[in-house]
Amino acid sequence: MRLLYQRILYVLSSALLVSSLTAQPLSRQPAVGLSARSERISLEGKMDYWLDSAHTGTLTDIISPTGRVAFNPVISPVPNFGVVTGTQVAMPIWLRFRTQNSAGQVQSWLTEIDFWCFDELQLFVVDARNRVLSTSRTIGWKTPADQRMLSHRHFWFPFAVPAGQTVTVYLRVIKHRGAQVIPVDLVRESAYAHTVQKSYLYWGGVLFTLAFVALMSLIFFLTTFDRIYSKYIFCLLGLVGFFFINDGFMNQFAFQEQFWMPRQNVYFLFPLILFYSQLTFVRTFLNLKNTPSHRWHTVGKVVLWGGILCLVSLTAEWFFPLTPTTELILVRLFTSFYWLPLPVIVAYIIINIVRRYRVQEALLYLVAISPFYSLNFALVFANFGLMPTYHPIANFTYYAAAALFEVLVLTIGLAYRYKIDRDRTEQLIKATTVQQQRAYEAEVQTLALKNSLLIEKERIARDLHDNVGAHLAFIVTNLTHISDQAEKQPVQEGKQWASRLRTIVTHTREAVKLLRETIWAIHQESFTVEEFSDRLNQYINRYFHDTDGLHVDVLVTGSQTQRLSSTQVLNLFRIVQEALTNVVKHAQATAAHVQLEVNASGHINLQVRDNGRGFTWANGAPSAQHYGLENMKTRAQELGGTFRIFADNGTTVEVAV
Repeated sequence: MRLLYQRILYVLSSALLVSSLTAQPLSRQPAVGLSARSERISLEGKMDYWLDSAHTGTLTDIISPTGRVAFNPVISPVPNFGVVTGTQVAMPIWLRFRTQNSAGQVQSWLTEIDFWCFDELQLFVVDARNRVLSTSRTIGWKTPADQRMLSHRHFWFPFAVPAGQTVTVYLRVIKHRGAQVIPVDLVRESAYAHTVQKSYLYWGGVLFTLAFVALMSLIFFLTTFDRIYSKYIFCLLGLVGFFFINDGFMNQFAFQEQFWMPRQNVYFLFPLILFYSQLTFVRTFLNLKNTPSHRWHTVGKVVLWGGILCLVSLTAEWFFPLTPTTELILVRLFTSFYWLPLPVIVAYIIINIVRRYRVQEALLYLVAISPFYSLNFALVFANFGLMPTYHPIANFTYYAAAALFEVLVLTIGLAYRYKIDRDRTEQLIKATTVQQQRAYEAEVQTLALKNSLLIEKERIARDLHDNVGAHLAFIVTNLTHISDQAEKQPVQEGKQWASRLRTIVTHTREAVKLLRETIWAIHQESFTVEEFSDRLNQYINRYFHDTDGLHVDVLVTGSQTQRLSSTQVLNLFRIVQEALTNVVKHAQATAAHVQLEVNASGHINLQVRDNGRGFTWANGAPSAQHYGLENMKTRAQELGGTFRIFADNGTTVEVAV
């Protein structure tokens, strides 16, 4: 940084040396002709300057024939004397121009200094005989607008040129901090009102447009709650503040608020807000957070914290007095962080384009900001003497036009983004609605199917009970009656018939009980494991408990509240029935164990094992005549499970679902 300042001072010193060699006397300075038809006259190429390094120069020293004051031509289109960092290095600047009135009457003109933040301004008018025709009072940015020669945000000095004479106008300028750009023009006094009206109409349109776009962005934000619109509002307010302060509106309409910060530091506040608000917008608009270049997102965050250091340097004089060394340190610190957002913004643009993240958005943003920031960078180069200070660089009217272009492009881009987001949201809502409609229709169909199944189950249960059950009951009744009659026959034949008939009655009653079990199983849609366990115990206790010396244990484990469908219950029940029947018929066992495990995930494991004699199969597999085993296997497959039967110290039947 020190080397940079040395180079800047070297350039300025060289420029001063060259200009001193080209100093010209007043007689050689061209005069500006005051045309009776012109309302505004440019002084480009018609001004000279002198830097009062001793801070002691007066008008008398300048106009004295024996004076050694040497004026040099202003070679830049707009006078620009670099950047001044404080009262210790600021020096008075004298500008000189000549005007010639060829008309036969006095002409009244105004000297306009198209900027607001000069500390001291004073204008002198001297005739050809070095007589002082007029001397203005000294005014500056601390002078309220209504106490100036003309109440305006800029500085206006009236002067008169007698008929047929040439007068010399001297303008003494002091600025303690910032760029020493001095835009000077001549305006006919009669055109002042018209010029001011056009200016306020233009700036009113600019500020109204920015405020209106900010309001629309607020509506977009309240509609979508997308953070990018809130950050865009921040950018727009930064632009409003930038123009409100830089074109002097704050100096005229909010005079006391200028002193909220030390010295003229409020002048630097709004550009600072503008640059950092642009960085907050870019970090969202060209977001790198979830990309391989995510470190730049962190860099942007760190730079934003640098804005806090800038605010500290602007307000440091509130807390302690500044020595020249402290002031220099704070100025360098502020300058470093003041411009830091701009290279980071450029990096975001380049990374998005080169790495193909958000190419369209990056190109759009690049096109939008190019005019405005080109003017800003051109002013920086001009302040350091690296290029001439052209009128567009020193005139904020051009900055406003560039800002409106930026706002127009970005607003169109964000509006298009809003449309895309809205269309995407509508499509998502439509797709969700269609999906919900399909799910609803599928649910209705499922409910209708379940209802049909329930109705069918009710019908089957009713038919079994009313028809088959009634017929079986009728058979039982009649067989009982016949057996009673058979007992009355001769003893030998009657008892034989009665025994056979009672056997038929017993089997028929068993059929009725099995029918009731079936009706129970299909009568409900689902059962808990606990309900199924109770029913299973009732069945085993009624039919197999200690039958022919066989003892049956039942163990049900797992989630007792887990629900089983009627199909699962019926098939599991029938498998247990068939397995225990086989134990009674074939196993010659003394004990059997029924174990059912149902876990919360719905997995079912059923085992029926005994301590009987086991079995052997021809060719190692059951034959097709074992209908009971085939039925158990089929029922297991209907449950979506597997069926196994093996002999190991008895017989084990296993079903896993």
